[in-house]
Amino acid sequence: MEELDATRHPLGMLILYSFFYLCVFLLGLLGNVFVVLAVVLHPTLRSTTDYLILSLASADLLIIIFCLPTTLLNNLLTEWQLGATGCKLSTWINSTTSCASIFTLVAVTADRYLAICHTLKYAVWDSRWTLYVIAAIWLISGLLASPNLVVYDEVHFALDPPNGTLFARLCVSTQDETLHFLIVNLFLAFIVPFLLISVFYTLIFITVSNHRSLAVDAHIRDERVKLRVAHMMLTVIIVFALCWLPLYGIYSYFFLAASDPESPTFQFASQVLRPLFQWLSLLSSSLNPLIYIAYSQKYRRAFHQLLLLPCRTKYERVRRITRNTFRLRLENGMERNGSTKMTASLVNGSSAQFSKAHLDEHSISPVTVFSHVDRSSVRTHTVTSF
Repeated sequence: MEELDATRHPLGMLILYSFFYLCVFLLGLLGNVFVVLAVVLHPTLRSTTDYLILSLASADLLIIIFCLPTTLLNNLLTEWQLGATGCKLSTWINSTTSCASIFTLVAVTADRYLAICHTLKYAVWDSRWTLYVIAAIWLISGLLASPNLVVYDEVHFALDPPNGTLFARLCVSTQDETLHFLIVNLFLAFIVPFLLISVFYTLIFITVSNHRSLAVDAHIRDERVKLRVAHMMLTVIIVFALCWLPLYGIYSYFFLAASDPESPTFQFASQVLRPLFQWLSLLSSSLNPLIYIAYSQKYRRAFHQLLLLPCRTKYERVRRITRNTFRLRLENGMERNGSTKMTASLVNGSSAQFSKAHLDEHSISPVTVFSHVDRSSVRTHTVTSF
């Protein structure tokens, strides 16, 4: 009996696929983890837009962690390897995260519209309402994707090669998905959101154009920041559209126009274009952190602090050890002298006297000790700051 090939492509193509997917995985994982940590840990990133960016980064992380590996395996291997449960969950997570991403972009656009066009109304917008919006986005996205938990399954297909019959395990829909694709994936999760985004940004453009004070007085910090954030999120939206539009186009062809699976056009679209466009859609999840860094000084500063966190932690540990050692030596010196006070010489030639109370108050750093020196003894000395 003829054996089924384990992979769809030769070794060279497997290495090429794996390399490009690995690049997207590493870039997306590190970048979006930095975004999540920046918003969670950095006190200046607490605006409604930042919370929405946190939601978008969470969706991108789920895409990178769950959807990218399953997409790669599906494109490389002949058979589905993750079982029926893996088939249902992977398709549900894929659909949920893609819906959550586009709905979050609509929410960000609406947020920028309120901030620029209705400043007074935006001023009373509480971050608590933003959290409600984010929760609603994820709930609606999960519900829209829930049919995948029912219709998708691991199916054993019978193949008829010349030397016998083979069975291949595939993760496919067990029902006709054309209507679901048209209503949910294409209309509700792509066309309508981008129509809303287009309307919001058109209104923003009209407002900025009509109110010359907003454009002329762009040097005012608040207005400049609002416009810059709007530009940043518009870039995110354009990148999202450019990365996802080809994939929606190829799936529209499969559902609406393809009639002969054996035709050269269908084979080219299935074997070449579909994997390429899937990789392109995954790439958008990795590019967003780079856009935030390019446009936002706050995110650049937050990323810089996160990168320096190991060095800062090491510095604090060394500083704590040095302080404790200095404290211990002072206490031992007082015990040997049988006194509760001790005099130390300063680098400028003067002296400082401190008691055990100073140690109890943790006043053992050179700066704090210097604060206990008699001011008259240091008036003639120059203090150098490093």
